[in-house]
Amino acid sequence: MDFTKLANIYEELENTASGNQIREILAEFFKEVPKDDIRIISYLTLGQIASDYQSVVLNLAEKMVLKSISIAGGADSSRVKRILKETGDAGLVAEKIMKTKPMTLVPVGKLTLDEAFKGLHKIAETSGAKSQDLKINTLAAMLQKCTGKSAKYLVRVALGTLRMGVAEMAVLDALAMAFTGDKQNKKILENAYNICPDVGIIAETLAKKGLKAIEKIEIHVGIPIRMMLGQRVKSLEEAQEKIPGKVTVEAKYDGERIQAHKDKEGKIHLFSRRLDNITDQFPDLVKYLLKAIPEKEFIVEGEVLAVDQDGKPQPFQVLMQRRRKHDIEEYVKKIPINFKVFDLLYLNGKPYLNEPYFKRSEKLEKILHKNKEVNPTERILTDDVNEIDEFFRKMLNSGYEGIFIKSRAEDSVYQAGVRGWNWIKWKKEYVQEMIDTLDLVIVGAFYGRGKRSGVYGALLCAVYNDKEDRFETFCKLGTGLTDEVLAELPKKLKKYELKKQPARLLFKKEMEADVWFSPNVVVEVFGAEVTKSPFHTAASGLALRFPRFLKFRDDKKAEQATTSEEVEKMV
Repeated sequence: MDFTKLANIYEELENTASGNQIREILAEFFKEVPKDDIRIISYLTLGQIASDYQSVVLNLAEKMVLKSISIAGGADSSRVKRILKETGDAGLVAEKIMKTKPMTLVPVGKLTLDEAFKGLHKIAETSGAKSQDLKINTLAAMLQKCTGKSAKYLVRVALGTLRMGVAEMAVLDALAMAFTGDKQNKKILENAYNICPDVGIIAETLAKKGLKAIEKIEIHVGIPIRMMLGQRVKSLEEAQEKIPGKVTVEAKYDGERIQAHKDKEGKIHLFSRRLDNITDQFPDLVKYLLKAIPEKEFIVEGEVLAVDQDGKPQPFQVLMQRRRKHDIEEYVKKIPINFKVFDLLYLNGKPYLNEPYFKRSEKLEKILHKNKEVNPTERILTDDVNEIDEFFRKMLNSGYEGIFIKSRAEDSVYQAGVRGWNWIKWKKEYVQEMIDTLDLVIVGAFYGRGKRSGVYGALLCAVYNDKEDRFETFCKLGTGLTDEVLAELPKKLKKYELKKQPARLLFKKEMEADVWFSPNVVVEVFGAEVTKSPFHTAASGLALRFPRFLKFRDDKKAEQATTSEEVEKMV
């Protein structure tokens, strides 16, 4: 298949604002393409060449890509830089250069989909001495086979700046429409995706083997399971109503949630909440787990937190210093960690997702050889709201965030990828003016004035409507942005900048931003209260009053942000 055919569809998607139309365009395209190509197309349409958990990274800097464009198009580097300055988009640079390349350049055939995919993987696998030159030349060779349009989208995929407004749920919808004729079957695909979050596997299985094969997809050690999430309540009394009877009450930590897998070869894989493979960043945790759980094969979940030399918990920002590519061993010594294990999902060939929570806990307790570095979460069993409150305050005094209240009923299964009522979280913010901090997505920015002239003065933030797969504006965020954060914002947001509003954003004209961004960057925000607003679209017109920036949440994807439904319950 010619890569230009894919580029034509991408241009159509880029110019489409309607989420439903995006799904229809994709579905019609999926029907036409060879079934052997559906896996590759699914990855590329998400701007990827593999699933997140596979940690395939191209490591292509913009200046390297510009050099590839210069080589492929026979263009002087000064001209390439000038066009970049005019457009701000390396993809548009590639399009213009490859459209106007000199006639003296010998045609080298057309770029196929397979060549593009293999070429990008070759770039990702290239390392060591002279690797930069090899990457630049590999991309240049592919660009030489491109038309202007296909060059534009090849470059955007290579730089991770595709920004068409297509996310995993839209692809699953389109696959259901294309191969089952019924969008409602997306639920079956989503259930499979929750335990095997690999769009390529789901797409290829459906296209070649049908819906019955999708229903048979099982847990695979080494492929992360989408993590279960907890609900919010307005009071501990409401928590008792939602989960009656005896409950497990566990400490909630200010750390990073990790899903740890051990395969039959004895290798440990660590996955973040975003499903990224972060094994290399925690070599100490790998060693600790091998000692603490000496089973042949397992999947467990826990929270990793930074601790000081006395074992006392450190803030989340301290732990985030461990998320690095260099000087890892130095930071292992500098920032020790503790891993609090709280769930068992798989053990020696047996899935535990459909077992009630108390059975999962009992089995976990039997296999865990607790030590200083790996131990279970602090917990109590109770049906008394006063005991829950007492434990909550004890956890706050210990330096933790709050508690989780977990059902012990027979139906308290692990709901992969779901924010269900089997778990309820209760945090320290709940006893202040507002009910919780919120995780919001940056979708736009407004230029500053006065002291903030020349930088972004405020950010337009949104919540995620998981029913409609869209983002809805919720507040303008300007308070809490320190000079350091303001300086960081343009660099952090540049790769997500758009010429127009994101395709999946619902907003009112009063909130027209000066700059738009594709929904990618998540921030934690605190506010006074949630109120009705004629200017915002969250939950049909709710807004956050007096929002204050707390921190970036690099461990969360946009679709893992606070939902419209959650916001509605806060009123």
